[in-house]
Amino acid sequence: MSAPISVALIAGGKSSRFGGEDKAFLKWRGQPLFAFQLAKFAQIDPEPAEVFLSTNGSQPFPDFLEGVTILADEESDIGPIGGLLACLEKCETDRLLVLAVDLPNLPTDFLNRLVEFGNGVVPKIGDRFEPLAAVYPKSILSLVREQIATGEFSLQKLIAKSEIETVPIETETEEAFFANLNRPEDLETIQQGLFDKPTLLERFRAGRGLIKSEDVVAAEEPLELRIDDRSVAVMMRTPGHDDELAAGFLLTEGVVESGDELFEISACPDVDPDQAGNTIRAKLAPGHAVDLESLTRHVFTSSSCGVCGKATIESVFQQFKPVAAGGISVSDEVILSLPKTLRKAQETFDRTGGLHASAIFDPTGELRWLREDVGRHNALDKVIGRAVLDGNLPLSDSILLVSGRISFELMQKSLAAGIPFVAGISAPSSLAVEVAKESGQTLIGFLRDKSFNVYAGAERVKVVSK
Repeated sequence: MSAPISVALIAGGKSSRFGGEDKAFLKWRGQPLFAFQLAKFAQIDPEPAEVFLSTNGSQPFPDFLEGVTILADEESDIGPIGGLLACLEKCETDRLLVLAVDLPNLPTDFLNRLVEFGNGVVPKIGDRFEPLAAVYPKSILSLVREQIATGEFSLQKLIAKSEIETVPIETETEEAFFANLNRPEDLETIQQGLFDKPTLLERFRAGRGLIKSEDVVAAEEPLELRIDDRSVAVMMRTPGHDDELAAGFLLTEGVVESGDELFEISACPDVDPDQAGNTIRAKLAPGHAVDLESLTRHVFTSSSCGVCGKATIESVFQQFKPVAAGGISVSDEVILSLPKTLRKAQETFDRTGGLHASAIFDPTGELRWLREDVGRHNALDKVIGRAVLDGNLPLSDSILLVSGRISFELMQKSLAAGIPFVAGISAPSSLAVEVAKESGQTLIGFLRDKSFNVYAGAERVKVVSK
């Protein structure tokens, strides 16, 4: 069992390079950034004995935050070492986990890895320490005081003098955890990949076989839209600009005719800080009446505040069983041949260049059925429908190839048909990868003439080429 630990959010910086706006109060996934960061501490194991919020004494934090002790820096203008000093002096455990307010990309599982190291650990990228996502031993307090007394406020030099263990950060995925918000342009840069999801995969390259690797996939999450607390729709989307998505949906569905008919659009923050804010509420302007029954998209009712990818996947497995382990085995040569076979068979695509395709192959690469449509989901429904009408379900000995990207809904449909092997010319979404791992399906993306990525179920891929 891990030793008790205290935790501290360092939020007292001046934000001088951020145009005067206090970073701690930036809106992040529907809530102030400091609240988003504090929520991560609720998932630390073991449960923190104390939670501190380090401030500069002049910030407009609430007078009371449940379970949080607010500490003002005793000395001003000395940087984050002042916050570290204040928290170590009040800390009643032998170690303190520190997190900076402007490191929003750091996930809770990484923080828990730091906690597991023991009495003290600091991540290190190249020659530089990352002192504001680290565990400090209480015993370092005297060294902190000594360094401040000499007028030296560098945390880099503090750690170099100490005997704290370091852990090297060697992957691009983990380096991205430490992207911080120093300037307004940093915010824009971080938000561009804010919801990307890291994943482990196996890359196949002709002549090299399968190589384990890391990558990121575009996030896909459900967004529940509520109007005056009534659930009216759930849309699968990439998180970000959700207020715009909601406003556009309400206009195109005829709920409003202009922005004047919208009083407010606000996000409902999730309990889990690593999830996107997956419920959004729209309040209509006073006096604006609307027939909500006229909405044309599927309505999903949720009693909780927020829907998430995990709940969405669980609902799939309540309806469809995972595929059986083992079963078909497909060689790399067959896999690499599929796009060419699909292309030859896509007569309509050659005429118009505007249709999506779904195709069913046997394990030897023989094409069984191909269907095209302007809609990706329609093309897959058609090819599965052919199997239904012919009495060929489940398609447990089949390969599905889709001409575009692979979404959650395509994986859901393939699972309904019992297809164990799914490949796509383009990338899968984060939720598609999660479904494949949970369902036992093989999932391949970025299928090219000489390469592909295996995101799940690599045991069905047989490497025979040299």
